[in-house]
Amino acid sequence: MTGPTDEIEVRKNEQTRLYEAVAGDRVIGSLAYESVGGKTALTHSFVDPDRRHSGVGSALAEFALTDVTADGVRPVIYCGFVADYVDAHPQWKPAVEVSRWGMIPTSTGPSRPKSAE
Repeated sequence: MTGPTDEIEVRKNEQTRLYEAVAGDRVIGSLAYESVGGKTALTHSFVDPDRRHSGVGSALAEFALTDVTADGVRPVIYCGFVADYVDAHPQWKPAVEVSRWGMIPTSTGPSRPKSAE
């Protein structure tokens, strides 16, 4: 893990439809979005493995949620990480719609017992 999150700039790149976390001149994380028919969906996030667990994903989620909801849009969350972020920050729950349909879990919970084979 290198550097604290205050070294990170988060920006919106409308050409690629990505929110990007940048450290220096390098994109170290991204959060994809789609906007269609007045709706915005946050679809997928990625953070470089060496920068995970350092607040990069949270910075992306907070920036994107603030940006999208600033215009009164209620985003649909398909990204598992952002859905977990909303669960951990309940002030966002009234402002978003979380769709966990087809979502791969991102948080670790109690493990299930293995079935007998």
